[in-house]
Amino acid sequence: MIRDYELKTDGFERACLTRGEFTIEVPHSGNETEVQNYLDRELTNIALNNFKRCQVRDDVYMNQTLVRQDYTLGTPEGAEILEELKEAFPDYANYERSNLNIVGKYDGYREPYQNPSISWYDFEKLPTESLQLAFSTSYATDNLKEWYGLKFDLVTKDVLLKVVVSEYEGDKPSLPFGECFYAITHSQDGSSSEWIDAYVFATPRSIRHFCENKGLEYPLPPTTHTDCDVVWCWGFVFNKDTLEYGAVKGYARYNQ
Repeated sequence: MIRDYELKTDGFERACLTRGEFTIEVPHSGNETEVQNYLDRELTNIALNNFKRCQVRDDVYMNQTLVRQDYTLGTPEGAEILEELKEAFPDYANYERSNLNIVGKYDGYREPYQNPSISWYDFEKLPTESLQLAFSTSYATDNLKEWYGLKFDLVTKDVLLKVVVSEYEGDKPSLPFGECFYAITHSQDGSSSEWIDAYVFATPRSIRHFCENKGLEYPLPPTTHTDCDVVWCWGFVFNKDTLEYGAVKGYARYNQ
């Protein structure tokens, strides 16, 4: 993945890249891979300026197929899914703590999900110690992200806890260049899924290049990254025991 740029040498060497109204300048170290990574990181930061904490819809793609749509509770679609969740699992959590929390309904499109389910994400809040203990787990607070998810199986009535952490301590396969965080899925019987979610902030071009090199299916249809407000995140599922890749996901956000 090579981006053409202008090399400026007045004072010190730097790579300059113009995209629309933005001009990016990064240090030119002489290492071309490093320069390209710097450029990609800055382009990612520009794109993430369109990530809004407002009423939104996230379209989740896998293999160029829309597999899930997530909505904030303040949208009509989110409110409708929330009512179904409250009917099926009354009083399980404080679902309406924030109207910026997100719900989504989906089929068992990938491991470890098996049946039609509803996901609910609680943002700007750590999973409590009592909630973690209910799933026979406990994480150091300084490694936790300030959000977590609950996955409600509408068929079996089982619940999964998805804990989001800054660092994953186990082995990992190769991942794209960019800021990463991880999620581990826990069951009520005390077990955890063999499938780990690695989330990456990167540009579509960088992800497409990575997928080509690894023989993975790029998740987005051709125009999604230009149609939406921002592709704010990419998900790489991997098996913690074999390090094989599973699903590759793209999260396209639409500000409502």
